Amino acid sequence: MSALRDEIRAILREEIAALRSEAASPPPAVETVRITSGADLTRFARDIAARAADPDVANRIASGALRFELSGGAAYAPTTAASHAAPARSAAAPIDKPLITERDIAALGRETRALQLGKLTRLTPLARDEARRRGIRIERTER
Repeated sequence: MSALRDEIRAILREEIAALRSEAASPPPAVETVRITSGADLTRFARDIAARAADPDVANRIASGALRFELSGGAAYAPTTAASHAAPARSAAAPIDKPLITERDIAALGRETRALQLGKLTRLTPLARDEARRRGIRIERTER
């Protein structure tokens, strides 16, 4: 019986350590792009090459902190050259709430392209879908 308890304790220690390590690392920021043609793909590749000149962006892409997803929304539109020079975080709209809903995303201005959320802030699935549909990039902060 003692061996069984020791085994259960060991399993629980491993699972708790895994949960703590997951909570310590922020989820990756996701940029949604739509690529429907070779021209879209070429524009996307050129945009990534230009953005990768910024070491922070290159590190985020290489480490998986910045991911890309395909969507059925508007065709890929590269960001301006000015946004490549400065980190994207400076243009992000911060929201300081523990739970972000679809209404919060809908209330953002049309010019909003990035949303800055705290480490413990959660998005509802509908809010995430609305952000993806509008092409709003989600960025996590360390707070």
